[in-house]
Amino acid sequence: MAVQTVEQIQRLAPFMEDYVRKLLESTYQQVQDPVNIPDQQIAGLTDAQKQAGTLIDQGIGAYQPLIDQSETFLKDAGTMLQDPEAYKQYMNPYERDVIDVIGEDIARQTAIERSILGGNAATMGALGGSRQGVAQAGIGEAGLREFGRQAAGLRESGFRTAQDLVGQRATGLGNLASGLGSLAVTGQNLGQTDISNLLGIGSLEQQQAQSVLDADRANQIAQAYEPYQRLSYFSDILRGVPSTQSTIGATTTTDPSFLSQVAGTAATGLGLAGQLGYKPFA
Repeated sequence: MAVQTVEQIQRLAPFMEDYVRKLLESTYQQVQDPVNIPDQQIAGLTDAQKQAGTLIDQGIGAYQPLIDQSETFLKDAGTMLQDPEAYKQYMNPYERDVIDVIGEDIARQTAIERSILGGNAATMGALGGSRQGVAQAGIGEAGLREFGRQAAGLRESGFRTAQDLVGQRATGLGNLASGLGSLAVTGQNLGQTDISNLLGIGSLEQQQAQSVLDADRANQIAQAYEPYQRLSYFSDILRGVPSTQSTIGATTTTDPSFLSQVAGTAATGLGLAGQLGYKPFA
């Protein structure tokens, strides 16, 4: 019995084998050198962001002096209102002079009235009598009462005025303290608004700068890998082309017998006849 061994080798068409060889050679040469990948860069702080940082540093505690001054005014106002002698510094320094002048005027008027009384008593022949003494005493008492009334009125008016001035001064200090507190808060809020605006503008500028850096890096990477893209494209083209293959067969057999040679010849003939349309068993 004959033993037959068949070895088949499948190959691409010669022109395809040439393309594949060129693709492999190009790829091999390309991968010998490492690809230079640019470093990732981070956009730095913008001038607006730096300015915002400076304002933040400067604004920390900047309101404190105003707050301290406001507290001082409030304490002064409270102390003034609680001090029973606070009015003295607001008394009219000319009050004593006015009282003295009033006293002199009343004393002069009293002397005139006594002189008139004495003249009348002499005319009536009652000079030096008890009635004259009583009358003169009455004039003196009236003068003293008038002086006391006017002096007391001046002192009371001066005291009330001084008290009003104390209240006005305390109220003014309170209003000033409140104004300083509001000014501190307003200044702080305005500073924060400026800082927020600067940070917003700075962030936009930083994002833009980062986008430029990222785009530049992406362009460099794309340029570095451009040869690989061409090789990949060429490889895709090769894979997309139908493979034209040829089969080379190599057969080894033992020496056939005469009968097997006849059978093989017959089979070959029948095969050829069948291809020509001869079908004896149809």
